[in-house]
Amino acid sequence: MTPFRLRKRVKSLLGRNDAPKIITYPITFVLPDGTEQTLEVEEHYSLLMASQGLSSPISTGRRAGSTCPDGGCDLCRVEIIDPSGLSERTDFEFDVMQDHADGKIYEGRSREKGDVPGPNTRLACHTKIRGPGGKVKVRALVDFESLRGDESGT
Repeated sequence: MTPFRLRKRVKSLLGRNDAPKIITYPITFVLPDGTEQTLEVEEHYSLLMASQGLSSPISTGRRAGSTCPDGGCDLCRVEIIDPSGLSERTDFEFDVMQDHADGKIYEGRSREKGDVPGPNTRLACHTKIRGPGGKVKVRALVDFESLRGDESGT
């Protein structure tokens, strides 16, 4: 037995279990086709992380569905239908969405103007799960077929 397992066993015998309890909450995703899917999501996860439980996660519009390094690309936008249990929108989030709406350069590249952020528009990578009841409309899911490429690997 490794020392870690031995300590864990002794602690459990003494009634001292320091393992953090994992708390989950139900969050409903309204998918682009209108269907709804409710997932049990771990507290403090972002909506983007939580969407990994869907058949296809929220699209970020980036290569292979990855996320941007600073949360500033504005490609994982969602609409909040019910904000219950979700974190508040930050000034940074609003500024990112507004910069995209204005067509400001990001990562050294120009980009087309995006949609003006509405009062319920959020970034999935910044919206955190805090409690039960959130309901989110997803604009787009990752299209795995478009990521596949051709036979030569391009």
